[in-house]
Amino acid sequence: MRRLALAVAVLWPVLALAQEPPLAITGARIVTVSGPVIESGTVVVSKGKIVAVGSDVAIPEGARTLDARGKTVYPGLIDGLTTLGLTEIGSVAGSMDVQETGDVNPHAKAWVAVHPHSELIPVARANGITSALAAPQGGLVSGQSALIRLAGSTPESLVIKKPVALHIEFPSGRPQRDPSRAFEEPEPKTFEEQQEEKKKNQQKALNRLRNLLEEARAYGVALEAARTGGAPPKPDLPMEALAPVARGEVPVVMRADKEEDIRASVAFATERRLKLLIAGGLEAWRCVDVLKKADVPVLINVDRLPLRESDAYDAAYANAARLHEAGVRFAIVSDDASLSRNLPYEAAMARSFGLPADVALRAITLSPAEIFGVAGELGSIAPGKTANLVVATGDIMDARTQVTDVFIDGVAQSLETRHTRLYRQFKDRP
Repeated sequence: MRRLALAVAVLWPVLALAQEPPLAITGARIVTVSGPVIESGTVVVSKGKIVAVGSDVAIPEGARTLDARGKTVYPGLIDGLTTLGLTEIGSVAGSMDVQETGDVNPHAKAWVAVHPHSELIPVARANGITSALAAPQGGLVSGQSALIRLAGSTPESLVIKKPVALHIEFPSGRPQRDPSRAFEEPEPKTFEEQQEEKKKNQQKALNRLRNLLEEARAYGVALEAARTGGAPPKPDLPMEALAPVARGEVPVVMRADKEEDIRASVAFATERRLKLLIAGGLEAWRCVDVLKKADVPVLINVDRLPLRESDAYDAAYANAARLHEAGVRFAIVSDDASLSRNLPYEAAMARSFGLPADVALRAITLSPAEIFGVAGELGSIAPGKTANLVVATGDIMDARTQVTDVFIDGVAQSLETRHTRLYRQFKDRP
């Protein structure tokens, strides 16, 4: 009986979706991203998929219609690096689940920890974000990320793809303080001594990563041998998680901002034959030569300050435009949870500093879908793709624009958020 109840609970959304009549969004300006803009057209959705798009599309009999004249339809936005579902209130430790104990946690799985009832998910969704990469942080090896849809009542129902990547923090080289000597004054060192110590610490951490990957590769070989009759290795969850990464089957997202760290990350990945993505990439514009040559995509956050005093104030704002000019693949991300709602304005900032408008929109829709290997399902408006759609009163990258409708898997989503509830509650107070 319990199995039957569980099966019904799992299949109920699918059955409900199958019984929904088709939906036609009519009279809208349709920004397909992967093709030309349709100035006045119709999008037809059935069973969670887009079945027709165009200026002369027949509306199925019995279909529901949404009159979107004067409005614009976009594909659902994709935030390619967040802690959505993993964090709630930064100052409340009990609401944070972005980092595990210890500094090497390749077996930590974001899709297990993600909280589907987070108040931050509907806030992001109400501004057009329909998918996000939920990623762990901290330590040397942070764990595995998952691409999630921003609708669902269980962690399993949120998952679109898992794992997407293993996340690693490029070693900073900063010395680790001994907690037992926390109140002692550190021994003064010259700048040259500090740099030498940093290099030494970085090399030590990178050697540790090399050893972990070698061990994981050997563990993977032993697992394969066990499938053909060999003796199985002793269960080791970290090694089991690292094995496909060591074989280059699962990408590595290396967080690095400085030019030297980005170059070192690419060199390390090339040496180990890893499938690399750079997260952060504040000085990626200084490394376009190696990024282009190695075809390494970058997940960049635009609204930041430069690292060097000698850099122009707009170095981070113009970063995306410089990567685009050099032919480096990239996606614009919020790299946050509470600020995920500002994703379209991150793209707008890059657009204001030289990035073409269509490329800016692509950087928060189709580009992350391509980078994460889900472009066949997400990122643009085309027949056969998942019906993640956003209806807005104008340019989605304009802060004055209002999102009026959001559809995820063809299902209309509530735009009610904690913000709207508080607004109603307090707007008439004297």
